[in-house]
Amino acid sequence: MMHSMGIGIGWMVLGVTLWVLLLGAAAWVSVWVVHRPRPRPVGLPSPLDILERRFAAGRITREEFDDARARLREHELDR
Repeated sequence: MMHSMGIGIGWMVLGVTLWVLLLGAAAWVSVWVVHRPRPRPVGLPSPLDILERRFAAGRITREEFDDARARLREHELDR
């Protein structure tokens, strides 16, 4: 009698383990989909390109350019 009860508990443990693994995998995939890096669409300039064009056109000063470029580089390092 005890032997058949052990088999039932074994299947329950296996079932719970499989559900935990399945839910963990689903959570991991969800996080990966949300946080994966996305490629920039072809033809769109990068933020640094836009900044360089603004500086070349004289719309911003050298100090503003240097500050903005430093902030862009800090943002790139955060990825």
